[in-house]
Amino acid sequence: MARPVPIYSLYGEKPTEHTEFWAHAETIFSRSSQHSWEIRPHRHERLFQILHIRAGQGEALVDGRWQAFGPLTVIVMPERHDHGFRFSRDVDGAVITLVSRRFPADLPGHAGLAEWLARPSLTRLPADHGDTAYLGETLDRAEREIVEGAARPATLVETLLTTALLLTMRMSGAERQRREADRDRERFARLTDMIGESFRIRRPVDHYAAQLGISATHLNRITRAIAGKPVSRMIAERIVLEAKRDLVFSALSIQQIASRLGFDDQAYFSRFFTHNAGVPPKAYREREQDRLEG
Repeated sequence: MARPVPIYSLYGEKPTEHTEFWAHAETIFSRSSQHSWEIRPHRHERLFQILHIRAGQGEALVDGRWQAFGPLTVIVMPERHDHGFRFSRDVDGAVITLVSRRFPADLPGHAGLAEWLARPSLTRLPADHGDTAYLGETLDRAEREIVEGAARPATLVETLLTTALLLTMRMSGAERQRREADRDRERFARLTDMIGESFRIRRPVDHYAAQLGISATHLNRITRAIAGKPVSRMIAERIVLEAKRDLVFSALSIQQIASRLGFDDQAYFSRFFTHNAGVPPKAYREREQDRLEG
């Protein structure tokens, strides 16, 4: 049987119900050197941590797998997530530990931030990125304020950490991914509307992709991610839905329904309907009308 993951306040210390201070900062060296440079897997029930790796290297247990990291790395670890670390002896960095209900729970709303902070993340900061140095300086200043200034305004520490986390999220690519996901949802909604307006014409996938300004491959990727199906399947389902309505609620012949839906050949329409509905149109009409009458 697997051993349970220990729960700590700070690593190696037992949990406490109450904490006098809402923020704590220490060097990675100060604690990891006491444990042979390895922090074994554990979790925190009420604490949120930010690790700022300035130099050195190691591995972090994030989302159930060990990930290597080097200098210029920021690791965000929310409460109640198993994590562990292995550090090189030349590691230089800091761990900032915060009471979760105080921070980041009270962060001002920012699109995508809450979702990003709810999951562990390991962000490698490119040395040539314009924000890398500023982000490092911001975390360094927050660390100093926590260590040296217990009586100083907490608002300054909160502002510094909010800035650092927003920059880290941006540099992790999460913000760009969220914007792209939003654009994809907008494209999907527009596609659904366009199919609803022109399904009788039976336009090809390329037509819809061109209208949205993307390739057919990209459009299919979007619909598979959101709806679990390609565009062609969405078009077919819309056609079949309309055919079912006509079969059940109208007296139109199958030939007339086929013509209304852009099919010149009734036989082809019947094969199309059978393939997508699992039953021929005549049998579907009889079955559903029997149900209505029953």
